[in-house]
Amino acid sequence: MELYMIDEMIGKGLPVWLPNGEILKSEIERFAIETEELYGYQRVTTPVLAKRQLFEASGHLPHYAEGMYPPMEMDDGTYYLKAMNCPMHHLVYTNKKRSYRDLPLRIAEYGTVYRNELSGTLAGLLRVRMLSMNDAHIYCTIDQVAQEVGSNVKMVQDYYAAFGFEDYSFRLSLWDPKKTEKYIDQPENWKKSEDRLRQIMDDLGVVYTESVGEAAFYGPKVDIQFKTALGREESMSTIQLDFAAKERFGLSYMDENGNQNDEVLVIHRAPLSTHERFVAFLTEHWMGNFPTWISPTQVQIITISERHADYAGEVASRLREHKVRVAVDDSDSTIGRKIRTHRKMRPAYMLIIGDGEAADGTVSIRARNGDQRNGVPLEDFIAGVTEEIKNRSSKLSLV
Repeated sequence: MELYMIDEMIGKGLPVWLPNGEILKSEIERFAIETEELYGYQRVTTPVLAKRQLFEASGHLPHYAEGMYPPMEMDDGTYYLKAMNCPMHHLVYTNKKRSYRDLPLRIAEYGTVYRNELSGTLAGLLRVRMLSMNDAHIYCTIDQVAQEVGSNVKMVQDYYAAFGFEDYSFRLSLWDPKKTEKYIDQPENWKKSEDRLRQIMDDLGVVYTESVGEAAFYGPKVDIQFKTALGREESMSTIQLDFAAKERFGLSYMDENGNQNDEVLVIHRAPLSTHERFVAFLTEHWMGNFPTWISPTQVQIITISERHADYAGEVASRLREHKVRVAVDDSDSTIGRKIRTHRKMRPAYMLIIGDGEAADGTVSIRARNGDQRNGVPLEDFIAGVTEEIKNRSSKLSLV
């Protein structure tokens, strides 16, 4: 489907998004941005590298050092490619004094991070070294944690419903007190945080399993798990409760009485995983037969003969006026060969243009399963396909 490429001259685990893949990625981004505006998120952009001191403050050095690329010695200090966005978001929070009226503060970013995955673990889009994600961090009071975690669980469920995902499970990922070197060693905070997440999930009525040793180094998390076609379980989305950032970055706010309150908890969340992993699961789930709204080619126009090229061009222009992604094949190849060729690229719809369609201002619609509906007025098709795209429907309903 020509979604991406990986070239040895660029390096393993570093995918290049091709035009069709970029369309998928952009549609996912647009959906997320629209959704999160409704949830009150504010968007920022941060650099792809930062000084060592930042990652020492966050604890990623030393706790995540093996997952980061080697340092770069510059004339003004030692820099690292970022493997995560959270330390910079913490600095956005502390950039000015915060009031209780500012909380919860939801900071989001479509950022790219780089992780030094071993070459033997890399697998297509599922496991890569360059990860683009819709990342966000929520800064809130203790009393606001349940509401924020709950809203993110709902957000994940709504996203999955929109993309047609049904077979997934929730996992509460806990620390391993026998391996304290992997974590921030504060047993009391671990117990409080794990109990808090456990209670929230119970109150939400969400069925989940628990897994020791799968927590982030700074706190427990709720992971949403999928199984690949090979039966391997992989984490997709995540909601993490960070009890350590407040102390490491001096997170605080002024309460209703004008006093400084240092009890700021941070929720890390990535409801759509990384673009790379999400597109991998999306492609596997739909077997490339994507819903119309995310299909790289939404409508493929095919002429029966070259004399129908002018009308095919008019149809394409009308569709493009309505922001429909359309391609035209007005070559002199046979109609059967054209259909076979374009079926491989899995457009949502094919429109067959012949003498009757050109004379009557109609189109014949061919669906992916081979069903066909002839003589449909062009304006009716435009209305139907634009409605399907607008509603982000997971079903093809025009045949």
